[in-house]
Amino acid sequence: MKRKGIMLLLIWVAFILQSTVFKLQTFTNVSPNLLLMMTVSIAFMQGKKEGILAGFASGLFLDLFFGSILGIYSLLYMLLGYAVGHFASIYFDEDVTIPVILVTVGDFLLNFIIYIGGFLLRGRVAFPTYLMQIILPEMVFTSIMTLIFYRLIYRINHMLSESEKEERQSIWIRD
Repeated sequence: MKRKGIMLLLIWVAFILQSTVFKLQTFTNVSPNLLLMMTVSIAFMQGKKEGILAGFASGLFLDLFFGSILGIYSLLYMLLGYAVGHFASIYFDEDVTIPVILVTVGDFLLNFIIYIGGFLLRGRVAFPTYLMQIILPEMVFTSIMTLIFYRLIYRINHMLSESEKEERQSIWIRD
């Protein structure tokens, strides 16, 4: 329960940073998708179930504050968390390359699905423009932020894992 509360707090902080601080930067027209980074990181470290929960929380924040239809982002982020959770079996301590690759691929797929649902079905077929101005800059920016923040998320996860190990040990049970 402690882990879920702390992860929810981290997702909330990522949402606040993504929607305020990073929207103020002026050198690109996009901000990094920190919620995607949190969903992928949690799913990669903890597995499918935690990935689904992190994806639901991340998507729910986006749905409530920016979405036009409630549940679309929640569904997309949950599916992403579930898919990345399959890679938890190859989780290596402090290895950043796999999470960066998963974040980059996930960001592309998420934006591509948003393009299909939000633009292509409405008759706006300027995919090269959307790719060059939205998808690629966001992918690069999110990947850079993953390189910066992943180690912090890893340390928090490691501290929570150690805390859970200590809580499971009892003075009444001897090995």
